[in-house]
Amino acid sequence: YFESQNSDELYYSLDRGVGILEYELQLFQYMYSFGRMHYEKLKSAIEVLPKIAVNHTVVDWGCGQGLATLKYLEYQNLSTNSILIEPSLIALKRATLHIKNWVPNISTINKVFDDLIDSDFEIERSSTTTHLMSNILDIEMYSLMKLIRTIESNFEGRNYFVITSPYIDYTRTKRIETFVSHFQKYPSFKLILSITEKKGDWVGTHWSRVLRV
Repeated sequence: YFESQNSDELYYSLDRGVGILEYELQLFQYMYSFGRMHYEKLKSAIEVLPKIAVNHTVVDWGCGQGLATLKYLEYQNLSTNSILIEPSLIALKRATLHIKNWVPNISTINKVFDDLIDSDFEIERSSTTTHLMSNILDIEMYSLMKLIRTIESNFEGRNYFVITSPYIDYTRTKRIETFVSHFQKYPSFKLILSITEKKGDWVGTHWSRVLRV
């Protein structure tokens, strides 16, 4: 059905995958155009995480349709508290629909990152948190330092960060490096995975990837 609707105009309305989606056909187009690529990057990063044997909180930053959370749940196979953060209301609703049968407690925040405030996170959380950051840290449309302050102010205890992105250029990758470097000051910091591969370097694909865990 979707292939019959697919068009260049619809594809370009996604703004290279960073636009805030407004209607359902854009959701379909996004998954059709980018879903497999995103899934493979997420698989590479998520499956190096240790298995977490206790209930914990998963925060999906810029969750889109919830693909990162779905892949995470597929790997961990454990009920969690979930926080979905996404500026597109229709994508946020679709993400909630995708995960609602697997997660007992879902909180949704329909905002851009720069508009987040501490009271948005006054919800039940666990002492362990996994942060899923799929194709979001390289985007230059928000303040990276404000995001870091938001995380430090609201998530104590043990935190895992799963960061995936395409390789676009040095400047975009530098944002990811800045984020990672900030948390290196913590004594418990450990870099589990670090991969940077341009197109042609990721064996078996025609994609690029920047992964940090």
